[in-house]
Amino acid sequence: MGKSSGTGVIKTVPRVLRESRDFASGCVLNLGLITGVVVFEWSLVEIAIIYLLEIAIINLLFFSVALFTPQPVDEPDGDSWNNNPTPLQPIALIPPVYWRNIKFILGRAIPAGILIGAVMIPVFSSYGLDSGLPFSVGLAIASIVFFQLARVWRYFIVNRSYQHRSPADALKFAFVPVVELYLMLFYVAAPITIVLAGIVFAIDTNLNSRAWLLLYLLPMGAIRAWIGSLDPQTDDLEISIN
Repeated sequence: MGKSSGTGVIKTVPRVLRESRDFASGCVLNLGLITGVVVFEWSLVEIAIIYLLEIAIINLLFFSVALFTPQPVDEPDGDSWNNNPTPLQPIALIPPVYWRNIKFILGRAIPAGILIGAVMIPVFSSYGLDSGLPFSVGLAIASIVFFQLARVWRYFIVNRSYQHRSPADALKFAFVPVVELYLMLFYVAAPITIVLAGIVFAIDTNLNSRAWLLLYLLPMGAIRAWIGSLDPQTDDLEISIN
């Protein structure tokens, strides 16, 4: 009995750790943002830059890996999915890409790019990058790149698993942060900003303390942890890409 229970624990713990990896990463990233505010005195604009660059990095990586996935999408998008794909391999060192994937991705990348760009342009213009980003912000961005490359490797590259996936599978991963951005804009940033503006107007105070940033970061962390606990590969997270 004891041996059987021990064997079950040994098999269960790695599975739970794998399933909760993205959940934990969301919590760690948000903890890193809070640490940046407290230790490195990041502003709300610097936090926004880090988060928006993370979204752009995720989209770039998963849109790129979607080019190499030969399987058809679950819901056919025209007659092209009923035929064998025509591979294009301009460089021998990388897997072949597929023209039908390019057309499929472009039709869905443009709306996401417009949303991300509409948010990024005013944020970056208000910050001013003439003097460059602080080293701590650059380190945070480098960590995000490393972590997202590890996710691409884990879900699509290892054992050439991309061969058994469709471009829709990769796009689900790319659209998760876009969903997060939508939720944070309308359910975190907008209402909290209105409340803080009301406080300033009512009591004529100046909210320069960095502690007020926690009012943004804590609910952002809750959303990220919740989204991270859902699996884009299952029905846990419904993302329509057709």
